[in-house]
Amino acid sequence: MDHERDHDLDPELHEAVGRLPQSVDPPEDLWPGIRDRIRSGGARRGRRAVFVRWLPLAAAAVLVVAVAGWLGGGARGTSAAWEVQRVAGVPRVGDAPLGTMGTIRVGQWLETDDSSRAVIAVGAIGHVEVRPGTRVRLLRAHPTDHRLALKYGSIYAQVDAPPRLFFVETPAGTAVDLGCAYTLDVDSLGTGVLRVTAGYVEFSWSGRRSIVPLGAAAQIRPEGPGIPTVEDAPEALRRALLEFDFAGGVAPAARAALAAARAEDALSLWHLLQRVEPPLRPAVYDRLASLVPPPPGVARDAALQLDGGTLERYWERIRRIAWRREILRGVREIDPRTGLGK
Repeated sequence: MDHERDHDLDPELHEAVGRLPQSVDPPEDLWPGIRDRIRSGGARRGRRAVFVRWLPLAAAAVLVVAVAGWLGGGARGTSAAWEVQRVAGVPRVGDAPLGTMGTIRVGQWLETDDSSRAVIAVGAIGHVEVRPGTRVRLLRAHPTDHRLALKYGSIYAQVDAPPRLFFVETPAGTAVDLGCAYTLDVDSLGTGVLRVTAGYVEFSWSGRRSIVPLGAAAQIRPEGPGIPTVEDAPEALRRALLEFDFAGGVAPAARAALAAARAEDALSLWHLLQRVEPPLRPAVYDRLASLVPPPPGVARDAALQLDGGTLERYWERIRRIAWRREILRGVREIDPRTGLGK
């Protein structure tokens, strides 16, 4: 469930994709010294991977080359320290103020006050912008495990690499990169929000898991992640899901969510199906199926038993529809039930 790999994209979709920016870099003045190192260490190899992987004949080869480059290059270029660039103010690494450039080592904290910012190079696979009022710690700098702890504050992360190489631990769970860009805001108690601007992010805590795609967000509380919603979800749906996840109004809130949901909100109902008590699952499944018909091979009984393969097949349909809707927003109207153009 990393990047979209449709092989049957129509010419209009190819044209729309071609107009998209090839990266989601922050403004040039944020990190002039750090960019070249990131690119030379592997980002250049992956610059077009997000889109090239969709091409039918090149997909397998590109993925193999990318994995070899990231893992091989990372093994040479990733040590127990990452480079840091000061952007504004006086960030601190450990007990010392950060100069124009510096490093953060495993175990050290980087802290920004209300007027300071910094950018961390995530080995050779991406970067993290550390915004004002934030405290982060480097936990691990390994080719297969790039890991930060966000105690509180706000970060923007962009990673161009195979899934599950970059992790951010928070007081309320762990954000797992699936090839993406996202912002993560959290306070010291674990209350916050995750917003995804490219790809997918998985956020999990104590058995509760949310998969947040491009154009969606998930509320975070000390008990873990809430059910994600798309950017334009109805307010009634947002309120119902917050009550369901965090306020204890389980059955009434679930029914209110079903009443408020549209076909565009299928990703929310897919998560809800896995969190309601068994007596409520038929109602959730039937509402989901009425909004976005299940693909071949998805049986109602298996879905009600939360069979992993069944849920995965349904998710594939839901996420592809959501992806097409986001990528073609403003270019072509997409039927939220089928993912086809109207």
